[in-house]
Amino acid sequence: MNAMKWTLAAAVLGALGTAQAATSGDGELVAALNNTEASGIVVTPTGRTFLTLPRAGSNHKFPSVVELVHGKQVAFPDLATTTDTGKPLTDWLVSPLGLTLAGNTLWVLDEGKRPGIDGIPDGSAKLVGIDINSRKVIKTIVFHKPFMRDSLQLNDLRIDPDHGAEGTVYISNNGYSSPSDCSLIVVDLATGKMRELFHNLPQTSPAPGFMTYVEGQPHAYSLDKPTMPQGGVNGIELSPDHKKLYWTIPTNPNYYSIDTANLSDFNRPEDALVKDIHFEGQVASNGGITVDDKGNLYFGDASRYSVISRDGAGQFHLVGRDSRLIWPDGLYWQGGYLYVTVGQWQRVPGLHGGQDQRKAPYDILRFKTSR
Repeated sequence: MNAMKWTLAAAVLGALGTAQAATSGDGELVAALNNTEASGIVVTPTGRTFLTLPRAGSNHKFPSVVELVHGKQVAFPDLATTTDTGKPLTDWLVSPLGLTLAGNTLWVLDEGKRPGIDGIPDGSAKLVGIDINSRKVIKTIVFHKPFMRDSLQLNDLRIDPDHGAEGTVYISNNGYSSPSDCSLIVVDLATGKMRELFHNLPQTSPAPGFMTYVEGQPHAYSLDKPTMPQGGVNGIELSPDHKKLYWTIPTNPNYYSIDTANLSDFNRPEDALVKDIHFEGQVASNGGITVDDKGNLYFGDASRYSVISRDGAGQFHLVGRDSRLIWPDGLYWQGGYLYVTVGQWQRVPGLHGGQDQRKAPYDILRFKTSR
């Protein structure tokens, strides 16, 4: 079946603000950024909305974490923490991707990668906790070398409050290198102890021969001539009771889970943990995943310009379809709505012979959920 071609329509207002766009499907426009694309998203129960604006695709000068306030982007927690003012790399958010909320703490995962900068300088990659009420940084854990490698891409994270004295962090490493350097990373918040697991295993890696549609065109996974975003484990999510961790791989239809009681145990041998991995089935998921308060999982499917859900019985449902979902990236559920940042990673220069095909607006949509 030929993929339908869609037309994007948007009117942009304000240099750093948001815009309104014509409806192109089931999604409701939350914001349309005209400076750079957002990746991670968090919406609090009171409606505060936070975004990461990574610099991996473009070494921009805008704040790397913002809160949307009355339709405007406001640096969070402040400009000094989200822009380069000459401070040590450990003291500001260089290029954050992943974002999640635990209580009143906004946890930010900084991949530290910027174009034009050789590798990932030590101190760039880190985990930062910010109190959303006081706007104070309350915790920083740096991924120093040699644990941190230039080929790692710290992509997304979730906080498990039930294991470890202060909780345990699970991180997806999507991997930058060819052919692969992907894994899961586990961090104990109290001690900063960290562990890398499942490195380049089939359960975290691209599937040879994988094919999908991106913006209506067929693309195959290729090490030699990549034409679409490629990498390993990407989306990551906890069940509402924190007992199970799920993950997806954009270039592999299989998705998996593991019990957090085992994954958080630093004394459990990796060969035993590999046996603990549970094959959940297959799904289309090109970016982040999220879960609602009932345990329904949500996935973004760029190949069909849609977002879908999986219920507790394992059945899939269409949440919404929208022509603006060219690359659903960050997902977050709150208050009966699924929030989605729309990325343009498929348009970066490295996939188009050096030509940057990204263009504003960079949309944030939401979809009403019914389950």
